[in-house]
Amino acid sequence: MDSDGGAGGVTFYNRRLEKGRASYDATHRFVTVFISELPFGKKRHFLHSGPLEKVFGGWDFMYSHTLQSGTPVTISFAGSPFNYLPGNRRANQVAPNDEAYTKDWSIGPNRFPTSAQNRYFNLNAFQYPAAFTPGTLGRNTLTGTAINWGQFSLSKEFPIRERLKFILRWDMNNPFKTQALADPDSVFNLQNSGTFGRFTGTRGSFSDIGGRLHSLLVLRLEW
Repeated sequence: MDSDGGAGGVTFYNRRLEKGRASYDATHRFVTVFISELPFGKKRHFLHSGPLEKVFGGWDFMYSHTLQSGTPVTISFAGSPFNYLPGNRRANQVAPNDEAYTKDWSIGPNRFPTSAQNRYFNLNAFQYPAAFTPGTLGRNTLTGTAINWGQFSLSKEFPIRERLKFILRWDMNNPFKTQALADPDSVFNLQNSGTFGRFTGTRGSFSDIGGRLHSLLVLRLEW
C-alpha cells in the first residue's frame, strides 16, 4: 500500500508478492545546510563604509546539498505471446537482484539517442510468465538511480523603517547541473526492448528536488 487510497496485486493466492517498500521510499537520505554572513559590510570584517559597502556589504549566503538513494521500481511486462488473467502484470526474475542491474553501470558517453545508453537493468534477468500464471516478481523489488543535488541563495536586507524592510534574494537550483534521472523504463517487452532499463526523462519539477538548473530573483517587502 503506497497511500491511504488502497492496494492491488497480481494474485489473491500469493499476497506475499505485495509486501514491499512504498513507491516514495528512499532508503538513505542525507541533507546538509550551510548558512553564513559574507564578511563585507557594517559590523563585519571588511568594507565598513563607502560606496563598495553599499553594493557588496550585508549579504548572507546559504548552500544546501542532498544525497539520496533511488526510489523503488516494479518490473512489469508487455508484448507476451501468452494470455493471462486480468490484473497487474509482473515479469519473472530469473537472476538474483544484484544481477538484475548492469554491473558497474554508467549511462555511457551519450544519453541521446536513448538506444545509445547502457541499460540500467539487465534484460536477460527477466522472462515472461507462463500462460495464465502470475509473475514471480513482487512489488517495488528494485531501486532506481540516486540523487546528487544542490541549491544556493544570496540575500540582503534593506531596512526602511523600524518595522519595514525590503529583502532582495537570488536563489539558484542545481548550480552544478547534475542530472537527476527519472526511473528507467521498467516494462519488459521483447517485442520492443529498445527503452527497457534506459532513461527517457529526469526527476523533479521546476523547483522540486532533483530539478533542472534555474535561478530566481525574489523581491520581498516585509513588515
